[in-house]
Amino acid sequence: MIKLIAADLDGTLLAPGGFEMPERNRAAIGKAVSMGVRFVVCTGRIFPGGRKFALEVEGDQPVICVNGAVVRMSRSLRYLRRVSIEPCLAEAVVSEIRRSGVRPWYYEGDICYAEEPGPALENMKQRTGAEVRIVPRLDVPAGRRPEKIIAVLGADRARELQSSLEARFGGQLYVTRSGKSQVEVLNPQGTKGKALEMIAARYGIEKQDIAAFGDNLNDIELFRAAGIRVAMGNGEDELKAAADIIAPPNGAAGVGQVLEKLLRL
Repeated sequence: MIKLIAADLDGTLLAPGGFEMPERNRAAIGKAVSMGVRFVVCTGRIFPGGRKFALEVEGDQPVICVNGAVVRMSRSLRYLRRVSIEPCLAEAVVSEIRRSGVRPWYYEGDICYAEEPGPALENMKQRTGAEVRIVPRLDVPAGRRPEKIIAVLGADRARELQSSLEARFGGQLYVTRSGKSQVEVLNPQGTKGKALEMIAARYGIEKQDIAAFGDNLNDIELFRAAGIRVAMGNGEDELKAAADIIAPPNGAAGVGQVLEKLLRL
């Protein structure tokens, strides 16, 4: 029996482009919540970008954001979880990314810090509503503790950068990709799976009663915390290999279609 629905946003719950939730998805989730099922947004976005979609259903729902480094309630705004990167490690990651020829960003709280504007940063700002602060140089002073450090670059270079960061910081940090061109670095506890396990324990929900929906590599950890794993038809092959169900693509409201069958809506 499904008691919790955990859904990624971009490429999963949202229509292509990442600006809106298809009505079929919204209706299915709304019906599920009215039946007592808990709904959890699980996103790499900063909190405001995840909260806006959690507010489309009733109740004060947990929002897993920044890949799992942060969990906040949608209406009360209460923090349930916040794990960050030690300043010395964060500074080393920023330097390593900069050596690859990319200018990184990082998230701290509800703010994204970056060195210069650009198309990728502007797209993120428009999609998520995040506050962006441009600084002359993206240093990590002793008092600052980023939750996530991001590098956006071409797909081939992204794989190379991910591998080099894993080789240097493996065991100390969690390195993943969101999309083919975005590399993300977090505290090892800052995964969607760890955050989902915490929420499930809080509400007394067993793993087998959780349905998780995702499309990308940062959803692999989410799948490990769920009993029913649903990969989108538009998702990465590696995630599909770990799935129990392959949903229609996000452009066809695949989440809603699968929920209608699972919950007999």
